[in-house]
Amino acid sequence: MLGVYESSKLVLRETVLGRTRLKVKTLGFGGIPIQKTSEKEAIDVVRRCYELGINYYDTARRYRASEERIGKALEDVRDEIILATKSNRRTGREMLEELETSLNNLRTDRIDVYQLHNVSTTDAWERIKAPGGALEALYRARDEGKIDHIGITSHDPAVLAEIIREDIFETMMIPYNYLTPKPEEELLPLCREMNVGTIIMKPFGGGAFSNANTALKFVLSREFVDIVIPGMMTVGEVEENVRVATGSHVISEEELELIEGDKVELGSKFCRACNYCQPCPQEIPITFVLRAESQTLKRMGWRPGMEERVAGAIEKAESCTECGECEARCPYHLPIRRLLPEMASSLSRLLEMRRG
Repeated sequence: MLGVYESSKLVLRETVLGRTRLKVKTLGFGGIPIQKTSEKEAIDVVRRCYELGINYYDTARRYRASEERIGKALEDVRDEIILATKSNRRTGREMLEELETSLNNLRTDRIDVYQLHNVSTTDAWERIKAPGGALEALYRARDEGKIDHIGITSHDPAVLAEIIREDIFETMMIPYNYLTPKPEEELLPLCREMNVGTIIMKPFGGGAFSNANTALKFVLSREFVDIVIPGMMTVGEVEENVRVATGSHVISEEELELIEGDKVELGSKFCRACNYCQPCPQEIPITFVLRAESQTLKRMGWRPGMEERVAGAIEKAESCTECGECEARCPYHLPIRRLLPEMASSLSRLLEMRRG
């Protein structure tokens, strides 16, 4: 428990976000989870972030109600915070439409950092920078004062490194944690060399890691990281993450053992719960099936209604036609068509044991 907060004791570290010159706290707010809770709870979470000194708030058009809730929570302190949102549209017309929606949702006349979302293939990048593409619209929106800085997000560090070399973007966002270390090989040092702000998502591996505090400390301790934006859904999560961020980032021997344990148990081919694989044409809850045994049941147990949910997921998984749409969308290139029947079979055995 954190107890009573004292501003003199809990002071978030500050840095400059690359060439944007924006002064950001190194712990930011990731806006995915607040779409899954009530509006009041979401606003309370965002407001608690503000009270504890977090000044960078990241969301996206794809995150359903997230933009609107952040807008309601922070409208009265707009000039004290930094708003970042994203569009995964590839044409200029579509992106400008989404930008107007975001401005309205966030209750502002400008976005501090506007990002092209999930540019993880060279084909997507070529579409974006082609005549009439989203890049042209980004420049236009910046010239009109609707956005201040342009950024890009991706799940592929190799593709993103090539894009960053074109010297267009002021910030970039990438998944990075102790089981997703590839960005530190080339991309993160390159961004530091080119003064591109580095924003880190997925520090907890989509909630798969055994200890969230250790995972957050790991990312905060890395040399080439400007800001990390964990998703936060409860006030308790906010307070705990602030406690970790304001404390020592030295990884203890015990924490190193936890990291090594996760490496053995999870490897690199685990579901991060990004949900880019959805929607499935057969309505298979892919993320749930892939994570139910190793995450949901392990951490929450067979709470009321879980037997029925697992049984329903198994039945849906058996309807897979192996169309491959999910694998084409998965940014981590997981072999979902192979994993689904394996996980469903394992869940079926667990359910049989549960029911005796």
